[in-house]
Amino acid sequence: MSVIGIVCEFNPFHKGHKHLIDSVKQQGDIVVCVMSGNYVQRGEPAILPKDIRVEMALKNGADIVLELPFVYATSSAEIFARNAVKILDSFGCDKIAFGTETADVEGILKAVDILLDKGIDNKISKYLNDGLSYPVARQKAFEEYNYKFDISAPNNILAIEYVKAIKQTNSKMIPIAVKRVGAGYNDIVAVDEFASATYIRSLINNKEDYSKYIPQNLREMYEDAIKNGRNLSYEKFNLIALTLLREKIGSEIKNIANMSEGLENRIESLLKVCTNINDLYDDVKTKRYTHSRVRRAVLSLMFGVTNDDITIPAPYCRMLGFNTIVSNEIGRLADNCKLPFIVNHSDFSKFDNPEIKRILELENKSTDIYNLMLNSFDVCSREMTYSPKKI
Repeated sequence: MSVIGIVCEFNPFHKGHKHLIDSVKQQGDIVVCVMSGNYVQRGEPAILPKDIRVEMALKNGADIVLELPFVYATSSAEIFARNAVKILDSFGCDKIAFGTETADVEGILKAVDILLDKGIDNKISKYLNDGLSYPVARQKAFEEYNYKFDISAPNNILAIEYVKAIKQTNSKMIPIAVKRVGAGYNDIVAVDEFASATYIRSLINNKEDYSKYIPQNLREMYEDAIKNGRNLSYEKFNLIALTLLREKIGSEIKNIANMSEGLENRIESLLKVCTNINDLYDDVKTKRYTHSRVRRAVLSLMFGVTNDDITIPAPYCRMLGFNTIVSNEIGRLADNCKLPFIVNHSDFSKFDNPEIKRILELENKSTDIYNLMLNSFDVCSREMTYSPKKI
């Protein structure tokens, strides 16, 4: 029996996600998903709240869902992956599975060796000084090693960071690469019955039919969530984001996470004239600053996430949901967990740890604001009353 970890967002859950779980899960294996909460790595709120996405995962092969806290879920690929790997490793996973543009684990391992070479940083800096964005600069520096591998493809980026984190922390987790099927990560077309989460979100927002791209057993859940207004309102997100951001005009924002190299000056200047959050992203973006980098910086500014915050290693392991079939195994894994194991919010009070308190503070704050971004407003303090989903 293996305990297989998967890092995920399920934003929202679709047939490609089920394919990944089904591809790696054998009889008796336990699949542990560490999932982003109410915000995701592209620097935006999730289209559905985490409790709904947890239940969807549990109904489609996941056995246990843990949380990747807000601070890490909305950070760079490196910080996102490093802390997700830390949580899975601490919980006792012996394997980690991920989708990639290729299923070439050996290629990923070789790419990681190159990226860990001490000389590559100087090569990257050279291209950054030429005005290139970090992803492009890194790809060009990588190509100087005469090894052909696309390190800038969306899924490969995270796969590389997972393997890099495993090597840097001496984790014994074995990487498993599963080739992505159907549409690409950001494609706005479908291939057969497989569509990207980006495309499915656009269909939901435009009130178009998305049903054939999601597992059949989730169609009623999707319909109920949207009918009850538990999906993200981009209009509300726009208003709330601009409100929080305008409060920051004139304040010291240099120490905000993901903010450097003059990016803070561009954001502050454009905040005074932009009346739409997407316009802000578009206007701030340059060759140097990618769209994702800008969105993450803006989100960090909204909630006051600092550079010190993102350097805190994941300080706890929090359960979001589980399948009762594995209840006995959960007890064993929890007892051997290398991090404080949190089931209910009251468990946090057992730990007088400033790092736990700070990560939890930001989780609580971001969730309270997220609940105002839904089509149907939700109340404050949902984190304090959250109980793990069971199926």
